[in-house]
Amino acid sequence: MKRRALWLLMGIVGSVLVPLALGVGLLVLALILTGGRALGAGEALVVAAVMALGLGLGLPLAVYGWAGGRARPARPFNPSRVGWMGLALLMLIVVGTLVGSVPWLPALLLAPIHVLVMALLPLLMLWLVGRALRGMVGSRREVVAGMAGGGVLGIGASLAIEGMMVVVLAGALAVATPGTVERFVALARALRDPTWQADPSGLMHLLLSPVVAVSVLAVASVPIPLIEEFFKTLAAGVAAHWVRPHPARAFLWGVAGGAGFSLVENLFSGALGGGEGWTFGAAARFGVTAMHCLTGGLVGWGWGQLWTERRPMRLLGAYAVAVMIHGLWNAAAVGAVLLGASVWAHEGDDLWLALAGIGTLTLVGLVGSLTAISVFVLPLAGRELASGVEQGRGDR
Repeated sequence: MKRRALWLLMGIVGSVLVPLALGVGLLVLALILTGGRALGAGEALVVAAVMALGLGLGLPLAVYGWAGGRARPARPFNPSRVGWMGLALLMLIVVGTLVGSVPWLPALLLAPIHVLVMALLPLLMLWLVGRALRGMVGSRREVVAGMAGGGVLGIGASLAIEGMMVVVLAGALAVATPGTVERFVALARALRDPTWQADPSGLMHLLLSPVVAVSVLAVASVPIPLIEEFFKTLAAGVAAHWVRPHPARAFLWGVAGGAGFSLVENLFSGALGGGEGWTFGAAARFGVTAMHCLTGGLVGWGWGQLWTERRPMRLLGAYAVAVMIHGLWNAAAVGAVLLGASVWAHEGDDLWLALAGIGTLTLVGLVGSLTAISVFVLPLAGRELASGVEQGRGDR
């Protein structure tokens, strides 16, 4: 009865999410058009992201949630055609690059490509794991529920806590560091000053002050991974309390939570660069997605160890490893961005440019290595866990 109630709750959430996302998307689009402004690429991508979230995540959640509430049989999650999905993803990125680089093409042309690419990235990771597990554990319904848990509960709770944390940190810096308030005021003035916009090096000096740079790096490396790795798979952890899943099944739930979390992040973060920066954003989101799915799978497996094997230390260990991987990723990515941005503030300083270039390449290499490791480990872990399922069936 409790499981059916959980499925009905998910069906309700999905049924609410669909009209809510579509309504918000249409409202934002109407405000832009009635405001007398042309629809830019960045705005079009955001509107498409909001509406795609409702249709792509809310609609399947509603369908599968109501089906689960009625105790209908679920089909196993055993995807195929991973290679074709990767090829389609590559072709869409090429087409999106061409569309985004041509200024006279309508901004709306990039919107459907953006949605497909940002959705295919987490689905590709899920498909790799699903193929490795060969349909032995988990169903399509469970995967959709896991994605919704990461994409709705995970993102929502993480953003709320991270927002409060940033406000508290900014207040603490303003009190503890002399001149911080004045720097914030100067930054606000600079953002409205056309001369600063024409010469971004002065603005970079302000943004790259040691206090701001160290604070951003510290927040991205420690508290953000702690928060996101907990909430990303919390829904899977709650469900595991009643279901008592096999380790392979718990791992799949965790990967699904990471995929859902990545889906929402991809749709909105990938839209920040607009048309000109879209290709770079799509490439960056590939690595972030692989990392989120791997760490989600680790913590999901840990939740299964807690409820099925009664081993809480394995959950804590998996959580600690996931936080370390996430923190290292964020530190490398944010550090590379800060070093790259520092070039504006040290233009003409050859020694600094050389050191910053070496540091940036090193950090980018670290991000690339973590991406390759994540893509390699995900199906490898799936195959190992699948062999455990086969062995358990053979022992019977």
